[in-house]
Amino acid sequence: MLLNATPIAQAAPTAADATMVATDGAVSVYLTINNPTMYDIYVMSAASEAAGKVELYSGDKPVEHMTVAAYGSLTLKTGGMSLRLSDLKRSLKAGENVAITLVTDGGIQIV
Repeated sequence: MLLNATPIAQAAPTAADATMVATDGAVSVYLTINNPTMYDIYVMSAASEAAGKVELYSGDKPVEHMTVAAYGSLTLKTGGMSLRLSDLKRSLKAGENVAITLVTDGGIQIV
């Protein structure tokens, strides 16, 4: 017997609670990445129209990826994981919203 099953849509990863802090000619970004999926996700890169370069950091060192556990979250914070915007295309003002797109190893974009 064949059943016509409709796949259940799975919620997509999201980012929330972002803050920016200016540091040494660059801007550090802290936020929380939420992963409601049943698989770990790996954030491999990030981009922003406000910066020529966005790097993934752990402490004071660049890293190749950030892992967000299945059904979990990753909080980027001072002294831990963060995003670093450099080669700024313009001055950023306090309280300004800046769009940043995170990209996972599966090509999922988290805006």
